[in-house]
Amino acid sequence: MEMGLKKTLKYYILGESLKEIEANRILDKISKKKSLSDREKRFLELYNHKTEEAPKDHMYLSKNTTCERVRTLIDSGKSVICDLHDRDGKIGLPIIDIDNTHTDDDCTILMKGNETYKLQDRFLYNLIYIQKSNKYSLQEQGEYYEKINHDND
Repeated sequence: MEMGLKKTLKYYILGESLKEIEANRILDKISKKKSLSDREKRFLELYNHKTEEAPKDHMYLSKNTTCERVRTLIDSGKSVICDLHDRDGKIGLPIIDIDNTHTDDDCTILMKGNETYKLQDRFLYNLIYIQKSNKYSLQEQGEYYEKINHDND
């Protein structure tokens, strides 16, 4: 009874996860040189197994957040393709670098072939992961309009 109460207190008051509580219980058992059950051995195998976080899509991003995410992806070795549209249609070039000053209204993307494109504050952007090519695609979500109240007085 006392063990269940301690576990409940740790979970609710100390914010320890149930996974951490169980791992600590098993480690205490190991330190006391007691044998582990098959379930406890399996738990430790799964607990120690690190999985790589699955790539995810980033939606409705502002200019600054988009620049930060693209920078992070490029720095971690991921490929990001600029699928934004200009006057000639979809660009489709890999992004090499991104330059952003938070106080400016736009941010410059440098792409393969010395092409550049400016992200603007008034647009929202998406970074979509494409599994087939193992790349991210930078796309427009749409233009952002802020409603301005006005009186006809």
